[in-house]
Amino acid sequence: MVAFVSLLLVGFQAAAQIPPPNVPATELVRQTVSHELAATDTSDQYMYRVHEETPQGSETRVMVETPNLQISRLVLKNGKPLPPAQRQWEEERLRSLLTNRAGLVKLQTEKHANDARLHRVIQALPDAFLYQRAGAETNSAGRELVLVTFRPNPHFRPRSTELRVLQGVEGAMLIDPMAERFVRVEAKLSRNVDFGWGIFDHISRGGSLLLEQQVVWHDQWATTTLALHYTNRRLLLITSRVDSVTKASDFRRMPDDLTLQQAFELLLVKDPMMASVPESGKTP
Repeated sequence: MVAFVSLLLVGFQAAAQIPPPNVPATELVRQTVSHELAATDTSDQYMYRVHEETPQGSETRVMVETPNLQISRLVLKNGKPLPPAQRQWEEERLRSLLTNRAGLVKLQTEKHANDARLHRVIQALPDAFLYQRAGAETNSAGRELVLVTFRPNPHFRPRSTELRVLQGVEGAMLIDPMAERFVRVEAKLSRNVDFGWGIFDHISRGGSLLLEQQVVWHDQWATTTLALHYTNRRLLLITSRVDSVTKASDFRRMPDDLTLQQAFELLLVKDPMMASVPESGKTP
């Protein structure tokens, strides 16, 4: 459910551009959304660690971003290194993928499609909800953050199926008005949402999302926490429950021109997070 989880991305703004304290909540959200969308075209690439907890256990992966796609390697299962056979299988999977053009094209196509859906969801936020200021919080650096609550806008008419879920979501956003960033988003599904008259997809009331973002490299931001809890029903009979908490950490900046070959070589190192970062091939 991409529309239910997609509320992210990057940016920073000079102090002279801080919105005045009397800016209405909706306008503050609109300015933040505009800045985040503009920043998606200039986002940096990283290697980082992703740890996911579910009722079935935990997995830790090392993720490497390239200009066209993301690739990952499973390194820990339930906090323990992989057994030799599973580690070998993971290495063989990566080597096979590097030479599998159809597989790489499929991953790239999926990434572009997800990016496009994400863009549409973020773009819809100012119109999809009614916003109200609800106070302020101070971060560890002493900067004041603005707390904004939101609820569905009854006049919002979603232009695509993926945006329909926004009609049943309410919650709160913590915004850094200086960076124009969503620091934290807490959302809850306040009513059942059906897709295709409830035959194909149905998300039950009570589902929730928690998303947190922060500076991970100089003035660049990234999503560091994503918690999802919801029940999804498909084809009237098949019901699935999603309960996951994913955290990203240990970000390392990658060259803008990092090649797929270099990314795979990094992941095939025994300890990828300790590997030397390839030098950029760009002329200074």
